[in-house]
Amino acid sequence: MRSFAFGMAVLIAVSCEPPPDPETQPDATLHAELGLTLRDRVYRVTLSGGPSERADPVAISIEPGSHVEFVTSDWLIHEVIFEADSVAGVRWAFLERTDQAASPPLINRDSRYVLSFEGAPPGRYPYLIEGNGPAGRGVIIVTDPELASPSRNQ
Repeated sequence: MRSFAFGMAVLIAVSCEPPPDPETQPDATLHAELGLTLRDRVYRVTLSGGPSERADPVAISIEPGSHVEFVTSDWLIHEVIFEADSVAGVRWAFLERTDQAASPPLINRDSRYVLSFEGAPPGRYPYLIEGNGPAGRGVIIVTDPELASPSRNQ
């Protein structure tokens, strides 16, 4: 009887988790190439050129442990670059340690660059988009789970 009660408690705890958002689920390519599961969160940013380099959305908030996928929507060259003077201390150290401070040149339409924020310190990660036109800007904000927890707000 004791194991049944424990099993029910686990079942209830798991079933109370919100279902994954279909907008942030990895596609089949990310499944196959990176081993991501349906529980992993992937936030997509579309890069495009024109009068200036653009990111859509310009700013995104993500949970720690999420991924950000940059995808090009045209045939222009794009590069995502985090700058040491714009990303402070521990966040810059995280990007350097994980070799994610800059993307390779993305030269084809639908090229992808995926960043992992597993173990990333919370805070702002501003970036530049360089390519054929004047540079664009964007920011990734890694939320602080301590500030979002319900027990902290009571």
